[in-house]
Amino acid sequence: MNARVLSKLVIIFLMVSLSGCKQYTTTKKVNAIEAAITSYDVAMRWAQYPEAYRYHVSPNGTQPPADLDALKELSVTGVKVIEKILNEDKTEANVKTEISYFFKDEGTLRKLKLQQRWWVKEETNQWFIDGEFPKFR
Repeated sequence: MNARVLSKLVIIFLMVSLSGCKQYTTTKKVNAIEAAITSYDVAMRWAQYPEAYRYHVSPNGTQPPADLDALKELSVTGVKVIEKILNEDKTEANVKTEISYFFKDEGTLRKLKLQQRWWVKEETNQWFIDGEFPKFR
């Protein structure tokens, strides 16, 4: 083989390799947000509110205030993701969720619709919710 053909083959190989790396990174981010949303939903469903609250972190690292003690009488009966839209770079997602719940001392089943903005911390590939903890009333 002459040098010209060999250099073209090397360039093609590098292009294919780099596109594969990008696909791997994208897949990792998508898998990570799926896992984060599921973990958050499970924590909400099984009254692990401190665990769910850990996902509420703004991009500047602060957490909004939340009165988790007020949730002692709360019972979540279901969490349903209605819609997930990821941006092109897979660094942010808008997630619409519906939570069914009741307060044990009332017994009235209610629904809370949430529109959450999730963002990824690139260094650790961890996803967080930029916004306050849900307010159940």
